[in-house]
Amino acid sequence: MRIKDAINKVFWTESSSLDKFTLILRDRKKGSIEVPFPDISSVDNNYIYLKDDTIIPLHRVIEIRKGNETWWRR
Repeated sequence: MRIKDAINKVFWTESSSLDKFTLILRDRKKGSIEVPFPDISSVDNNYIYLKDDTIIPLHRVIEIRKGNETWWRR
């Protein structure tokens, strides 16, 4: 499953529990960072758009977690 499809699946099938989901991203300086799903505004074929106007390339996503459980992984 593509990253975009996995993110959209969370929004469509798990909308009542978005606060339990987290994106794990590759970061050049910090190694990895976590972005809570409620902070995501939208996603397209190339980018994730956060509510604070931050734009993240999809290739930086390495994992989606629900709590401590891995829900999707690159």
